[in-house]
Amino acid sequence: MDYTKEKLEELRHRWTTPRGKKLIKLIKESRCYLSPVLFKGKINHFPGINDPELQDGVDLRGAPLSGFDFRVPIQEDEGGFSEEIAILSDIHLEGAILKYCNFQNGKIHDCFFEDADVSHTEFKSATISNCSFQSANCNGINFHGAKIINCNFIDAHIKDMTLDATIVDPKTNFGKTLKSEKEGHYHFASIEYKQIKQVYKNSSLHAIADEYHYKKMVAKRKLSPITSVKYWTNYIFGDLLCRYGTSFTRVLLWSALIITSCAFILSGPNKLIYDSTPIHASFLDSLYFSIVTFTTLGYGDYHVMGPMRFIAAGEAFVGAALMALFTVIVARNLIRD
Repeated sequence: MDYTKEKLEELRHRWTTPRGKKLIKLIKESRCYLSPVLFKGKINHFPGINDPELQDGVDLRGAPLSGFDFRVPIQEDEGGFSEEIAILSDIHLEGAILKYCNFQNGKIHDCFFEDADVSHTEFKSATISNCSFQSANCNGINFHGAKIINCNFIDAHIKDMTLDATIVDPKTNFGKTLKSEKEGHYHFASIEYKQIKQVYKNSSLHAIADEYHYKKMVAKRKLSPITSVKYWTNYIFGDLLCRYGTSFTRVLLWSALIITSCAFILSGPNKLIYDSTPIHASFLDSLYFSIVTFTTLGYGDYHVMGPMRFIAAGEAFVGAALMALFTVIVARNLIRD
């Protein structure tokens, strides 16, 4: 749910009233949020509790719950073994203050953390599904060993998140552009893109990982002034040529463009020699020569003459480099796990 700043302030303010403070104490002691029916019975007539967007959910929007441990003891077997697990379902936490809260080993689904402050919160080894963290402050969250399924992190602050051993699914969305990049913090953006790339790589989602590798490199490029030689060298040879090593298709297209361009240049009279005789090279003749030069095959049936020798030498050099690049990208796609 997309709330205005005024609405969020209103939702937070209701918890600062005398009744709101008593309800926070009751919620922490009774954990009535685990049952929507019980919850609504205990906080009946509280401002906003009957908002239509809540439907059958629990309304903790704007609640100040910093440091709260959401885990409850769950008995695993008849022998008495129990484990503390956070079990949350259909809870609205939009705009809530959840700093340093504990959701470790949680089963959390269909919950709403939009615009909430969940910085430095513990989600270690939790399974989080169908949850939205859009525009939330997720700085320093610990997702170590967590499974994140169909969650939304668009426009969230994700600086210093712990994502090692984290698994995500293809529907989880971090957005086309991270918040840090939108704010011009390109160094932090490159670090965050790298972390997200590693998460998708660990989840065997290599195509999505490549997208975030590309975004990481673009963010790093933006650290250089747009007027600098470094910026444009990076852009031309990194981005345009091969999308920073993620697109062999671009390498093929550039190869075809170079081969065709050289063929046009080398067609015409007194540019090619065949059987020791200068000829008026047709486009097909020059295209054939351009291909064998680019691929460094060099059959020797055609030769160039005059200044055209430097064009042929340059094409051979570029061809060797592009073929090596093409081989590396294809091999990388084939052998990665």
